[in-house]
Amino acid sequence: MEDERITELVLFLKEKGLRITPQRIQIIGAMMEFDGHPTAEDIQSKIPIISLATIYNNLKLFVKLGIVEELPYGNGVSRFELFKAHHYHVICETCGKIADLNLPDLKVVENFASSVTGFQIHTHKMEVYGQCLQCKQS
Repeated sequence: MEDERITELVLFLKEKGLRITPQRIQIIGAMMEFDGHPTAEDIQSKIPIISLATIYNNLKLFVKLGIVEELPYGNGVSRFELFKAHHYHVICETCGKIADLNLPDLKVVENFASSVTGFQIHTHKMEVYGQCLQCKQS
């Protein structure tokens, strides 16, 4: 499954006219190894031969292309995740940990926002803030 996802992303990058470099493949592969939402530094810990600048540059490119989402929540350090189906996030205000929160899509909120404002709504984000179990126990 992981190899299929990497192949799918590589094909997407090729369609966009981008070079498929070993670094790009390694960054995508490293991101898939994480359960959560890694920082660029976390990704580099998996592939220390790639400079942090190269990792950041590729992450920014992936964000621009829509295959990675940047999560600038919590403690001021951006975290990243490969694009998944629409979901929400719970963020610890103490340590910055991020957990996925899978809820039914809140299209009713988008429809209401559109009817009240006249805006054509394309998407929405919801973040829930609190304290994770580990921080609560400390």
